Amino acid sequence: MTKEKKYSKRKQQVKRQLLLIAAVTVLVAGSLGIYILPSSSESRETAGAVAETADKEGALQKAEQEIREETPQERLARVKETAIERGYPQGVIELLDKNAETVEFVENYNEKKNSVPAKTIGTDLKAGQIPELIQWDERWGYAPYGTSIVAVSGCGPTCLAMVAGGLTGDASITPASVADYGTKNGYVDEENNTYWKLMSEGCSAFGLSCYEGEIRESVVISELQAGHPIICSVGPGDFTDKGHFIVLAGCEDGKIKVNDPFSVANTQKLWDFERLEGQIKGLWVFSLKK
Repeated sequence: MTKEKKYSKRKQQVKRQLLLIAAVTVLVAGSLGIYILPSSSESRETAGAVAETADKEGALQKAEQEIREETPQERLARVKETAIERGYPQGVIELLDKNAETVEFVENYNEKKNSVPAKTIGTDLKAGQIPELIQWDERWGYAPYGTSIVAVSGCGPTCLAMVAGGLTGDASITPASVADYGTKNGYVDEENNTYWKLMSEGCSAFGLSCYEGEIRESVVISELQAGHPIICSVGPGDFTDKGHFIVLAGCEDGKIKVNDPFSVANTQKLWDFERLEGQIKGLWVFSLKK
């Protein structure tokens, strides 16, 4: 064997030994958790990115937790506090005390108070039925009525819109359009209460006839069975502390279907006439004008 070949073989052996030593070193370092530190600038950038990500995730988790943990009572209190701080009209703030169902309407008041009311009641109108309309529905609740708004004072116009829309099939008769008619024609007083004449006289403008009926169960049941809805003025009781209008929309199994323009919960119930009788101050029976 020549000297050159011996040297080459020896060189290869040394190289293999060096590679083996390097591999063992890497394995040992890994098992001991040893690693190469980045430069100081890289370290700061990495730390900053990690901190920023952690802050964002923490804020998001906190917001999600607050939303998840807010009870209906807490939301009601928060919305009321905000309404007072922003100086909302007293009538709007009082909606929350009268019916917790109004919380979303009040919460959106500042954003939507100047919105244009809907021109129709849309899919709420179904053939052969008296639609269930709510005065604080955002589609028309912000619309003016007298010096107030439909959500606060528009139970009368909302009831007449239900009856007129249901009997005529005209979806353009909305609580806002009836409120506008009532305001322009003097059917609302200085305290934004609706005169009974909106029912007895104003109904004619919407294609209806009516008569003031007797507060007797046989009369009420008979008229409802004939397809003649009834608007009632009611006093303090299940529906109001002062005065209010509701619609008797039909009867089922001897009970009365009430459409309360201020309460979804009341509208979803059936009522015994005996429960209603003592609260009714006046009622009007409606049919299409001939």
